[in-house]
Amino acid sequence: MASDIFKEEYNNLQEENDRYMQLISQQKDHLVSLDREIIAAENGIQEKLIVPGGIVKHQGRYRCRWKHIGILENKLKQETIKFDKLLCRNTEHRQDTAHLQQQKAIGCNVEEKLNRQLAMQQSIREKLEERFSITFNQRSEAETRMLEATESIEVDTVHFAKRRMQLKTVIHHYGKLHTFMERKLQETIPLEEDEDSKRRKKQLQYETGVKKLEMYMQGHSTLVEVTGERDLRQIGHVFIQNEQKNFAHINYINELHNRGNSDLLFLEQESRGHDEQSMSQLEKLESELKTYSCLADSLEEQRTVIQKSLDQMKTAITSLCAELMRESVTVTSDNITHLTSILEERIHNLLIQANSMGDEQMELPPQKLLWANSDLLPELETVVETERGKSPARSLKSA
Repeated sequence: MASDIFKEEYNNLQEENDRYMQLISQQKDHLVSLDREIIAAENGIQEKLIVPGGIVKHQGRYRCRWKHIGILENKLKQETIKFDKLLCRNTEHRQDTAHLQQQKAIGCNVEEKLNRQLAMQQSIREKLEERFSITFNQRSEAETRMLEATESIEVDTVHFAKRRMQLKTVIHHYGKLHTFMERKLQETIPLEEDEDSKRRKKQLQYETGVKKLEMYMQGHSTLVEVTGERDLRQIGHVFIQNEQKNFAHINYINELHNRGNSDLLFLEQESRGHDEQSMSQLEKLESELKTYSCLADSLEEQRTVIQKSLDQMKTAITSLCAELMRESVTVTSDNITHLTSILEERIHNLLIQANSMGDEQMELPPQKLLWANSDLLPELETVVETERGKSPARSLKSA
């Protein structure tokens, strides 16, 4: 929107400048034609000086021409007023240019701030990725230890189950053997018991008890070798404690596994949230950066257009200074205001001088009226001299 306004103002300014230059060229051409008419009139005056009453005859024509000169002076005043307005607009454009430069500096500061925030977000993201990698490694180590503990427990459980089955098999075998021996003993006992039979019976019972005791002693020694304990109750307590410990270890490992999974999920969610936040902030910063970049580009284009207009104005002021003050002046951004005020004052003085000379010329005799006005055209003096040559009008002016 601002660029369109500046372009429109620049186009209007360019059109006014072109119209002003065209009017100046037209005025110069008209002055050249007037100078030629003045030369012709001077020649006619010289011819009519010989004829009595010739000047009176052509006074009305001279008055019309002076009226035309007054009209041209009024047009020059109007163009001077337009030039003043143009200088005021140039001042406003310079202020707008300074404001645009400030806006550009603000945009650069905002861009630097956004870059710093982006770098900070990237560093935070790198730290989170590092923490995530550390947590993942810890989880892998915990899973490895859990697998090793699970394998060890499974091996111990299998070994314990095998040993238990072996002990049950041995006990069941000795039980069957004891039942078979009792049944055979009952079959061999005679119906009539005498002292010998009683003694043999006692002896058999004693031998059976010794065998049972040996069998139990062997089973007990086997259990002692396996468990390291001699008391059966203690051995039972040891088996129960081992089972409880195994279940406690399994529960602890499962708890650690669940805790590790929950921590990993929490860290993944946290990392995902940080990533989403970082991405949203990054997208926001990228959109702001794109907006400010477009604004900076538009401001740069406006600055280029205004700088071009300022360069043209500097060239015009330099040419005006060379024409009015007869000296070469270097126009810069620092002294353009001062030179503009000097040119305004100079143009104003020239207009006052032209008006005063016009008033004086209206009081001169008719034969000196046009020669007095010829001094207002210093740039056309050489042309006039070339066209005049050795005419008697030139001799009158020098006289």
